Amino acid sequence: MGPLEEPVSVRDSVSELITTSSYRPTGNSYIDNTPYHRPLDADRLSRIKWDQPLTEEGLLSDESLVANRLLMNIYESDALFLPSDGLSGKEKQFTEFYGRKARLHSDLVRPAVESYVFDSLGSDVQINGRWDCDALESHVLAAIDEAVNGDRPALRAIEEAADPRRAAEIMIAQMALDGLTEATAMSQNLGGAYGLEQSEVFKIFIDEFGYGVFDAKHSTLFVELCRSVGMNTEPHHYWFYYLPSWIAGNNYFYKVTKNRAQFFRYIGGMAFLEATFAPSFAAMTKTFRAVYGDQIDTRYFDEHAHIDQHHGRMAVNDLLLPLARKHGDYAIRELLRGIEDVRALGRLNDADLIGQLGWQPEVTTAETGRDGQDEPREIDARTPFETMISDHDMTVSVLDGTAELHWSATGGPLEVATGQAVRVPKGRLYGLRAGASATIAFTRSSPRADS
Repeated sequence: MGPLEEPVSVRDSVSELITTSSYRPTGNSYIDNTPYHRPLDADRLSRIKWDQPLTEEGLLSDESLVANRLLMNIYESDALFLPSDGLSGKEKQFTEFYGRKARLHSDLVRPAVESYVFDSLGSDVQINGRWDCDALESHVLAAIDEAVNGDRPALRAIEEAADPRRAAEIMIAQMALDGLTEATAMSQNLGGAYGLEQSEVFKIFIDEFGYGVFDAKHSTLFVELCRSVGMNTEPHHYWFYYLPSWIAGNNYFYKVTKNRAQFFRYIGGMAFLEATFAPSFAAMTKTFRAVYGDQIDTRYFDEHAHIDQHHGRMAVNDLLLPLARKHGDYAIRELLRGIEDVRALGRLNDADLIGQLGWQPEVTTAETGRDGQDEPREIDARTPFETMISDHDMTVSVLDGTAELHWSATGGPLEVATGQAVRVPKGRLYGLRAGASATIAFTRSSPRADS
């Protein structure tokens, strides 16, 4: 399918959806005490051309960030969230988040937003020629071997960071997208009737949910991981610090389970990940132990390093290959598509995270009156807080007052005073906040003469 046309109703429905209190702006840099508040920037969303899908590289952009935030909210309004401290006092938030208006507009815009985000994913991968079960098996085993035996640059970047703890917590914040709701997307494929393979999916699912034992549930183990290093355990507390590619990776599994015709893509992507998770999580245990010592609770990593050895075999031998044999050419090509989509997303995740880990913002002296400087703007304590992705190398200068530059989930912001500036590289996530008031100028960096 090509991109969906953008009827007026899509733009209007997005505008209507984000007027609800669930998506209102906030002046805070974190979301506290509610799973129902997920701020969306109406101005940035209004500029998106929904009928012009993102390129694969565009999944790292600011447009990707705001579109994927919207799409995640659409998907998660189908999942049940209740506050850990009880619903009392939040009844209105609860009913509005799951209300008829929100559901109506979510259902109207979902296909267009999915198309915008994902239509170009894996476009450089050509699944041509004759593919049979033997070719599929050879391909998936080669892909698994490459992933299992490959380098782990994100973990190395944490170990080599100037502040390894802060770097590790940037990664934990990304993992919270799935870790706090693990297997929710998978649950969408438990119903229906599709034979023996349905029971194989359920076997993996019940492992994820700890066989009904809450303390063994994977998301419970993730909560204990966060708690052990002093991080917040509420869903979307770190809303503003998710990188666009990581939200896209999480959204992908909602997309391919929400859309039944993409079931085989889901199995391909899930089988590939399950077969590669065990060594990845074992490596995480080593890296995070090196950062935190005995303080950290690594049972979340350790459980995956153990159980995913079995899940990998089950997903490939008892799901992917039997489905290919039973359902033929269409299924084989879709299984391949899922594998390649997830591999592409994995490469983007690594690039995005490593880029953020490698940026250590520093204060320099501001230069005024430079070419490429935008009109200065004022921010104060009433200005809604937002994070965004810089679409070019630039310098943020404080002409008057003091501003906070936020770029990581923990560790606090960088204070930038009058006459000071910070360089923000292209592709990096950042946000600005002022306790009183500040005048900010943004200057696009000039191309280097030798570039």
